[in-house]
Amino acid sequence: MNLLLKAKLIFICIFSVFSSLLEAQDTLILIDREPKLISTYRIENDQVLYVPFEKKKERIIEIDKVYSVRSSSKSELIIYKQDSLENNYLNAEQMADYILGQRDARIAYGKQATKSGAGGFVLGFIGAATGIYYGPIFIIGYTAWKGASKPKYKTEFGFDKKFAKNPFYKEGFGTMAKRLVSRRSALGSATGFLFGIGTLALVLQ
Repeated sequence: MNLLLKAKLIFICIFSVFSSLLEAQDTLILIDREPKLISTYRIENDQVLYVPFEKKKERIIEIDKVYSVRSSSKSELIIYKQDSLENNYLNAEQMADYILGQRDARIAYGKQATKSGAGGFVLGFIGAATGIYYGPIFIIGYTAWKGASKPKYKTEFGFDKKFAKNPFYKEGFGTMAKRLVSRRSALGSATGFLFGIGTLALVLQ
């Protein structure tokens, strides 16, 4: 058995073990946040105390930010409760659709968000020419403009057409899509601005 074949077998074994470990973990399904793999959890008062996967330190999250705990056996404990005082106006089924929309946007809307980030880089670079006082206006303005732009509800960006008439799924998708665009726009324009400042400093030396 040659070395290359041995290396491939070792990689496959490691990957298989790691995949099995992931499948054996529970998942904390959060509202407006990415799901978290967890080793253990407990509920005390209005908080969920959990230990993230492969971590030792226990962390705390407010219970109104948690939808459910999905076990490795695929059963699900719904923690979420409709409560208008906590701005949780949706019932459990509606919130599930909202979270599904967010998940789909998180998975596939990245390409569109990346385009916004690239545009921000160019604008930030140009803004650097106006100096450190006026340049940040380009960053703030561009980020605000992209954040206020209407999301693209298209299949190529992850939108599931069978939920086209579901307002809760659509709201979740749109919320996450706008968040991704805003973050990458801000990062892209800030990076472009700093890169522009650095380039100008070198040129003017």
